Amino acid sequence: MPETLWLSEGGEEIQKLVKRVASARRVVVVTGAGISVNCGIPDFRSSSGLFKQIQASHGDVVSKGRDLFDASVVFRTAQATRIFYEWMTHLREQCERAQPGVVHAFIRQLADRGQLQRSYTQNIDGLERKAGLEVWDPHCPTTSPECVPWQQAQSIPLHGTMDRLTCQLCSSSDTYNAVAGDSCSDCMSRSQQREQLGRRALATGTLRPAVVLYGEPHPHSEDIARIIGHDTRALQGRKRATHDVLLVLGTTLKVPGCKQLVRQLAAAPTTTTIVVNNEHVCGRVWDNIVDYQIIGCVDDWCSRVQRVWAAQTKITQWTRVRKTLPASCSAKGQKVT
Repeated sequence: MPETLWLSEGGEEIQKLVKRVASARRVVVVTGAGISVNCGIPDFRSSSGLFKQIQASHGDVVSKGRDLFDASVVFRTAQATRIFYEWMTHLREQCERAQPGVVHAFIRQLADRGQLQRSYTQNIDGLERKAGLEVWDPHCPTTSPECVPWQQAQSIPLHGTMDRLTCQLCSSSDTYNAVAGDSCSDCMSRSQQREQLGRRALATGTLRPAVVLYGEPHPHSEDIARIIGHDTRALQGRKRATHDVLLVLGTTLKVPGCKQLVRQLAAAPTTTTIVVNNEHVCGRVWDNIVDYQIIGCVDDWCSRVQRVWAAQTKITQWTRVRKTLPASCSAKGQKVT
């Protein structure tokens, strides 16, 4: 079983791991809903999470809150679909109001320091973009100046994003100017053009959030697999003299795809894998994969790393100042005025 440490207890081992992350050559971050809870966005599986809220409100429609995010259930009846769109619209409004938190700022700082290999998020809230990270968007046209090639992307949304809607029929996408459940404007335009030519009208699709639900194939799985493969090779190609870190933050590691991602990235011999969550999530199944499991607040963990960076910056700045001072001023015991 991975070595388990409690963040609240501190100690030498915790501080050693904090410094290891702070000085790592490259860091890959995998995040879950736990990093956005303090930003005002509910998680899914906790006692007050979305699944429990949905079950309490619509127990007559779905047997479990999770069912409202299951493609085989959501689109089975018109009532379930309507409720799904209502909840997703509400969630979208929460995402719009929310601002990046401590963990998002920490990941941005990793990127600014040149330590971030990649950030993979299971979240659909779009807070990585608000934090200033370059986010890969597979729906964005390559000709658009806003398009970020995956090679340059700092953040990869694994389950899509609430920033866009996609048509269930033609797969065209649009930013969230329309409302989930509306008819697709592209489909309507093509149909109207045919009717003007005296031809039969075409079917019109419905817009839905561009997120991946349970039980449906991932529309961009091959692209994401290519990115993960690239990062895996990058970690495995490191010299043994260097050390890298795989940091898993705020996730219960219950989604199969996320499990596989962590297993693949953790395989590099020079990579230290650290899981930080507010509850125990790693059992014996993670033996020889996860090195350390830290029980505690992810915000607190990231803040500790940031304090190490701040201390290092002060030391560097003072060293530079000393080099500019006359020898008599920088001598031992000499006061500088």
